[in-house]
Amino acid sequence: MALRKMARWMDSVDERILEYLDETDGAVTAWEIAHDLEGTTRLRARERCRVLARAGFTVVVPREPLTEKYDITGCGQRYLLGEVDAKHRRPLPAARPPEAVRPGWYAGFG
Repeated sequence: MALRKMARWMDSVDERILEYLDETDGAVTAWEIAHDLEGTTRLRARERCRVLARAGFTVVVPREPLTEKYDITGCGQRYLLGEVDAKHRRPLPAARPPEAVRPGWYAGFG
């Protein structure tokens, strides 16, 4: 096994999730991940899969709310092989929804 280059933003369960996604055929739900990985919950698996998606290691396959599926990307597979340094793949923050953004006039721009 190659030496993987973890980053400070990564959690201890992240590598286990990536390994699990790499071993499965196709996308899986957070419930399936939590069921097969001991020590994690569905909510924790979903949260970490979303963080990994913002870093480019997984992809979110939308379905219905709370039943979205997750799959590993090529970048995630290269990370598992030790070819990608996670320090260079920081998760981008999620975009704010329109209702959470203040209008320009609030800050004096409009």
